[in-house]
Amino acid sequence: MARAVRIRLLNKYLPPVGGAAGPEFWERWRIERIRHAALHGLEEPLYTGVSRRGRLLDRLEVLGIKPEEVKALAEKLGPEGIDRLDVDVGLDFAGVKLRVPVYLGDMSFGALSGNPNIALARAADAAGAVVGVGEGGLHPEVAKSRNIVIQWASGRFGVDRDMLRRGIAVNIKIGQGAKPGIGGHLPSRKVVGEIAKLRRLPPGTEALSPAPHHDIYSIEDLAQRVRMLREFTGKPVLVKTAATNQVGFVALGTARADAMGIIVDGAGAGTGATPKIVRDHIGIPIDYAVPVVHDLLVDNGLRDGFIVIGGGMVSAAEDILKLVLLGADMAMMGTAALIAMGCIMCHLCNTGKCPTALTNSLDSPLRLDIDWAVARTVNWLRAVERGLKLFTYLLGEDSLHKLRGRRELLRLHNADPEVASVLGVELAEPGSVAWYGDPREEPVPREVYAEAKTPVLGMGGYVPGYTAPAERPIDLLRIEAAQVTRPPVDPYREEIDISVRLPDGTVYEAPIGVPCIDPALREAAEALGYPLDCELLERPYAAAVPPGSEPPPGTTVVIVDEELRGRLGRSKPWLEEWIVRLDDGYWRDGIRDTVALVAAGDLRHAADVYKLVALGADIVVVRRSLRWLSRKLAGEPYERRREAYENTLIELGWELRLLMGAGGLTSYQSLQGNRWLLRSLDGEVARRLDVAVAGR
Repeated sequence: MARAVRIRLLNKYLPPVGGAAGPEFWERWRIERIRHAALHGLEEPLYTGVSRRGRLLDRLEVLGIKPEEVKALAEKLGPEGIDRLDVDVGLDFAGVKLRVPVYLGDMSFGALSGNPNIALARAADAAGAVVGVGEGGLHPEVAKSRNIVIQWASGRFGVDRDMLRRGIAVNIKIGQGAKPGIGGHLPSRKVVGEIAKLRRLPPGTEALSPAPHHDIYSIEDLAQRVRMLREFTGKPVLVKTAATNQVGFVALGTARADAMGIIVDGAGAGTGATPKIVRDHIGIPIDYAVPVVHDLLVDNGLRDGFIVIGGGMVSAAEDILKLVLLGADMAMMGTAALIAMGCIMCHLCNTGKCPTALTNSLDSPLRLDIDWAVARTVNWLRAVERGLKLFTYLLGEDSLHKLRGRRELLRLHNADPEVASVLGVELAEPGSVAWYGDPREEPVPREVYAEAKTPVLGMGGYVPGYTAPAERPIDLLRIEAAQVTRPPVDPYREEIDISVRLPDGTVYEAPIGVPCIDPALREAAEALGYPLDCELLERPYAAAVPPGSEPPPGTTVVIVDEELRGRLGRSKPWLEEWIVRLDDGYWRDGIRDTVALVAAGDLRHAADVYKLVALGADIVVVRRSLRWLSRKLAGEPYERRREAYENTLIELGWELRLLMGAGGLTSYQSLQGNRWLLRSLDGEVARRLDVAVAGR
């Protein structure tokens, strides 16, 4: 006879771990700030001023608002006094007057564990916000709330006529910030009980949503679906996209389709499960995207009456104020809401073992106390509302809406003119967006070399060179994702060819070069058809040169090896910069199709391969991760080493396919030398690598 499981309700905050493993956006001080708001109904601090690194939002100064003045006025008025200010920070949303311009992010029943979904919905009703229910069916208790938005995503899990007609609006999810260009992924361990029933899947089945909607391959298709859903449900329709460089055109198409608005989800947004390689390298931050969307809509006469919602690492009232000044109407806040309900940023969302009962499996005895979570979330939303009221009052307006797009009130610090131009704001203090340092990452996670599995993480907030340190200029490059204007390609279901043909006719199965450091690694590479650096160097007319040096005339295999830099030092060009210069020079001389260009150096993962190939390389030798693995495996039997190497190389190829598929690429030929697929977060890096700045 089965023993009854004793349910334990969680109704307290646990010690946060955010930032303990290294720099990330959701540091402990941000967690404590949100908790203070959730306990006391007012953020502390309300306004942090200007930072010298981090997001552009952190580097933006709002003229007329100073931290000490905000603090003094907040202490003088107190929460009740702020409430009495004759200031409106809400907006009309699908026929409902919201008190606070916050869309609580689309977190599904499945990604969350039921009680958190109920708490979010009830809190949205009580505080005058709105909540997206996410993909995967509608929890019956959530369905009782009013201010909910139903999501129509590519997997169509649990979607039926009754579900679509619940809530106040429908949201077509085209993409999301934590994983642009790829579909949803709910691990099989979490598809149990009511989740499996609502998603109409056998228990224990992985819920994989396709990368594209298979009936939306153009702006015209999107417009057709917007109109169909509006007519079918009688509800207004939103479109949710990831922040990419084409998002402005998606916004135009969405507005012309008579949608109510667009949700633009920036890089670093949270999620229950995303491949690490995608989280870290695809899409652009929300502060680069909102001004572009706003300006395109204004220029085309489509801004009035159209709602722009910006999300992705939005944590406080001051973030919302700055997004509004850049051109948004409201903010999407998902991770911050979970922190208000107890998230400690331990990154275990996808495992089903969440210690705070937010993302754990349904069969876990630990459950979130709904009443406690509602109280905390309502308090936090009240704090956000009060902060916005105070800021609007200090800026001399009686309505937050009147501040939309008022960029003359912003000054950008510690950035370059190119980035300031994208935002359309005055540059007060020149500097570099790029943040270089040591990210302290393990080069090859165990699941890669032991199981050939893609590392999947819960929660976002990580953008190299922006919210965490970068090691080199290519880390500041963001990879473009396809959305509607070009459909993504799903590597789980469609073929992506990564084979490369050199000018002499040699064909390799992947552009991933392998160092000759271990016979077992060499055998694994040969079995898979991957190129070896020693064999490339042994070819006739091959030469290895350091960055900054020209190869001998007549060289047909040029290996740019940063380990040959020697005394040249860091003052000479980076490997990535010299690849660009050589590639451009060979094209100018009309001999590019006769030369194989190889980038070799302290390279780490598939994103390095993607970016260097897009910059102009034919083959990229990945040394750091494979050398680290050879040290890790030292002393292991030959066959065990060979298997681990083979797993790692297979995984590098798979991750390259993931990145290419997200961008709608079906073959290596579409990637090679295609710098349009890259954008830089930093103006100097953009100039040195001949790519555009993000948002352009």
